[in-house]
Amino acid sequence: MSKKPFGVIFMLDADGCEANITSKDHIQSFIDELVKLMGMKKKGETIFEYFEDNEYNRERDIVGYSVVQIISLSNITIHINEISRTIYMDVFSCGELDDTQITLLFSDYFKPQKLKKQRIIRDAKRLY
Repeated sequence: MSKKPFGVIFMLDADGCEANITSKDHIQSFIDELVKLMGMKKKGETIFEYFEDNEYNRERDIVGYSVVQIISLSNITIHINEISRTIYMDVFSCGELDDTQITLLFSDYFKPQKLKKQRIIRDAKRLY
């Protein structure tokens, strides 16, 4: 049995994003660059779901995109809140992840004022 864990989730919470977070093309470009940086392959098209600006969504700060990209070794999910200019990204992979490079790419694309990073190891064979 391998001593390596099954996978890892790298999470970024970003506040005060100054770049264009409302552009589907900008977000798609980021996804494409992230997949390339990770040495992965996209499986299928990127899924975009837009939560429109209405009173209900505005009150809950959920105006913006939810984005999912299946990749060769798992997935990328991004939730963008246009009103508060926040982004929540999860990258799950069974392969290696370079947190620093992912953070730099994310920062270049979205220009956050604040970032919180977390890394969680996933391994069902080693539950405690």
